[in-house]
Formats: sequence, C-alpha cells, structure tokens
Amino acid sequence: MFAIVWFPALICLCAGYLFMSAAPLSTQFMPLFGVGYAGLSLFLSGLLWAHSFVQLPAGLLLDRIGAYKGFLIAILLAFTANILPFIAPSNITLATGLRFIAGLSSGSLFLIGVKMIGMQAPPHLVAQAQGIQGAAFCLGTMLPFVTLPHFGEAAWRFAYLIPAAFALVTIALSRLLPKKVRASGASGGGGASQLFHAIKTVSTSSPIWTLGIFHGFSYGTLNNLGQWLPSILADMHEYTTASAWSLATGAVLLVGTFSRASGSTLLKWFSKNAVISISVLLIGILYIALGLTGNVYIGLAVGFGLAILGGCNYGSIFSMTGNIMQPMYLATAAGFMNMIANIANVLLTIILGTVREYTGSFSAALIAAGITALAIWLAGYRIIRRIQENTH
Repeated sequence: MFAIVWFPALICLCAGYLFMSAAPLSTQFMPLFGVGYAGLSLFLSGLLWAHSFVQLPAGLLLDRIGAYKGFLIAILLAFTANILPFIAPSNITLATGLRFIAGLSSGSLFLIGVKMIGMQAPPHLVAQAQGIQGAAFCLGTMLPFVTLPHFGEAAWRFAYLIPAAFALVTIALSRLLPKKVRASGASGGGGASQLFHAIKTVSTSSPIWTLGIFHGFSYGTLNNLGQWLPSILADMHEYTTASAWSLATGAVLLVGTFSRASGSTLLKWFSKNAVISISVLLIGILYIALGLTGNVYIGLAVGFGLAILGGCNYGSIFSMTGNIMQPMYLATAAGFMNMIANIANVLLTIILGTVREYTGSFSAALIAAGITALAIWLAGYRIIRRIQENTH
C-alpha cells in the first residue's frame, strides 16, 4: 500500500505545498517586490504556467523513463527552486523565473503520482487511490494557510524553506519503495514516429479535451479559492485585510481536500458522468452568486460550496481519462488532459487578479467565470455522457 497509495499521496502533498506556498503571503510579497495585484498575479502565474505546460512533455517522458527516475528529477528541481531565491529575495524577475522552475516540479510530481497509481493499483482501487492522491495535493495547498502566517514578518522566507525541507524528506522516504517499483515503469526507447503517434492520439481526442476543460473549472476553482478567496472576502469586509481570512481559506481548502478524498463514494449512487456534469453546472451558478453577493459570510459559505464541488469529481475525471486511452498512453493522456485544465486555471488566476487591479473589485471576473462555466457545461455534458456509455 505504501507504493500504491501512500507514496504517491506523499509526493502530491509536497507538490501541493509548493504549489500554494506563496499565495497566503500576498501582503508580504507585494511590498517585497514593490508590485500591486497585477504584478502579484504575474509572480503567482510563473508557477502556474509551468505547471500547466509541463504536463504533456512530462507525461511523454514518464512513459519512457519510468516514474521513479522522473520523481528524482522533479524533486531536485523543487529543492533548487526554493533555495536560489535567497540570492536576491526582492528581485521579482528571479523570483518569477524560479517559480516557473517550481511549476515544472509540481506539475511533474502530480503526474508521477497519477502514473504510479495507474500502473500499480488494482482496477477496483484506482478511483479511490486517485481520490486520496488528489486529496493529498489539495491538503498540501491548504497547509500554507495554517502554517505560514505564524512566522510573522519573516514568513516569506519559510514559503521557500518549508517546500525545500519537504523535498529532502520525500527523497529520503523514497528509499523505502521496493526495488521493483524504483526500477519499473519505463517503456524503453520508441522512435520519433511512436512519440508523434502518442501525441496525435491524445491531442485529437475530443473526450480528453472535454474532460480537461471540465477539470479546469473544478481543480481551477479549488486553486483560485486558495489564491484569491482571502482578498475577495477582505473586499467584502472593508475593515479586514486578506491575511485575516487565511485561516478561513485554509478551512475551505480542507473541505475541498475531504471532498476529493471521499468523492469516489458518490459513485455508489451516481454515475461518473452525473458527478462530473452536475458539479460543473453548480460551479458556474455559485461563481455568479459569489460575484453578486457583497456579504462576507454568504461569500464564505459560497466558497465552501465551490470547494466541495471542485473536489468531488476528481476521482471520476481521472478514472474516466484512464478508460479512454490504452494503458501505454496513460501518463501522456493524463498529462494532456491536466495541461488543458491548468491552462484554464492559470487564465482564471490572471484574469481575477488583473480585473481586481483595474476595477477595484473581483465581481465582474467572478460573474464572467460563472457564465463561462455554464457555457462549457452546455457544450460538453453530452460528450461526458457518451464517454460513460462507451466504457460500459
């Protein structure tokens, strides 16, 4: 079980902490770099862009060299990206560049967890194991909100030091993996034609595109709650700052974590198609509600609802992705689907920050996000239903 469930969960916990380590400290990073919300969104998106676009190449690489070798490369990148910022802490160009490297690591680590489970878990445990792995990533994104604010004015330093420590601990624990796990997973050589065929097969699949966009408004919702919910709530309650809502945001992300971990239990009563489609439909409605409300407590309640909906379909999406493609394309298919999702996520992050900078409010961006989610649901729910029908 360590190799099948707990080690993939551990590396995703590490990736999740790295992924969200800067977001709780916006009030420290903005004056440190001398920027506002728009500049902060560029700093945050350095990791997000890399996390997004590494998915496909990482999937292709992992399918060829194996998950464990890929893990060693990715975890060393995480360590490096969190040590080098101390060379020039206030240099936003250096910081953003290193966040980009950190994103290469976090995106690869997440995909390594998916591949380890997909290659090793028995079929009846795949959705449950992927739910735990996804919950671990979500838990990792929540932990910075409940740990970093306790370090006071020096907290920005620990936003780098804690992920670096996580990386070292994870490397050490990886030695507990059985030898066959550390040596397995590579598919060998394969020529350029095989590589092209893998990319063509995955990138021209409309079901993969549809699942990726649906996942973008699910996982992307959880991520952007972490990035922006403290600021959204602070805007609703004019006498508080974003840091005052860090603990509440941590609680929202914790709910999202439990939702991911327990989402597979919904499959006892509902089909994967129903879980995925209904959750995205309700996400669109709640985005509009969050954009329209000016009451901080209603806003917080909507945040909890979005966290539940953004997490509950995780296992269904990834297990459905695994059913579409042959096992030899598992990491490539998951990587391409997740790349699409992350592009949607990063665009949402930048749009929310930029609209807030130039309009003084998140409302317009939240309402637009809700309308977009509803349009995507309308265009894609039939495709999701056909995927379900074709896998029976």
